[in-house]
Amino acid sequence: MIDYYRYLWSTTWPNMIVLFLIWGGVLSRLGWKILKMWRYERDAWGFLLLTGKVLIWAGVLAIYTALLFFSQPDWLAQPGFIQGSVQGKAYDSGSRSYVLDVRSGSKQEQFYVDKIVYEQIKVEDTVKLMYLPQRREVVRCELVGNLL
Repeated sequence: MIDYYRYLWSTTWPNMIVLFLIWGGVLSRLGWKILKMWRYERDAWGFLLLTGKVLIWAGVLAIYTALLFFSQPDWLAQPGFIQGSVQGKAYDSGSRSYVLDVRSGSKQEQFYVDKIVYEQIKVEDTVKLMYLPQRREVVRCELVGNLL
């Protein structure tokens, strides 16, 4: 499971850093406003205005967080596992990606792998894959053996 989240972090760290910076900036600013209001301006109108600001900024944080999870839904999903035989492999020049066709039982699925895995795996090898369920990128590939 750690491999799964380590891989996700390696592919989405710029998005996550920006989200953490937004959260840090908004929460520190709201904390400063609350502290300032509590020390110097204790009136009903000020607390009402502060409540409105907190609600607005909470909405902004919710929107940014939702945007991240809509663009990277694998953060909220469990990793996928499959064990099966490699039925074919191909290089997609349009997307510059390496594709494995894996058959497990009656279903055949396509997964994206890196160049090293692509070169080491042969057709008809039996593999066990851990993959991102939405993007179909392989996180870990174990060679189980040949069907022969």
